Amino acid sequence: MASAPLLPALVQERTALEPIATVSVLLALRPVVSQLRQAIEDLASHEAERLDSLLQRTGSAIVFSGHPSAARQMANRLRQAGLTTSTNLLAHPVSV
Repeated sequence: MASAPLLPALVQERTALEPIATVSVLLALRPVVSQLRQAIEDLASHEAERLDSLLQRTGSAIVFSGHPSAARQMANRLRQAGLTTSTNLLAHPVSV
């Protein structure tokens, strides 16, 4: 007679790749608080000032992270406001 296993069976999780994109504003040589608020709906002034401060100190600031199609729309709005952008596509593992 075979004995029952001492450990329960292992459950394997599958992972899928959900596309994620980030949009950064680059190389602003002057304050861009008003352009950020123009391009990003509902952006509070203190948050725009924080992003602008980061941009002035480091030369870039990530202002969006999400689905690639939404990232393209955000990048377009930022460019229409006169800002230089960079969009990066990432792959984010998600449990299925």
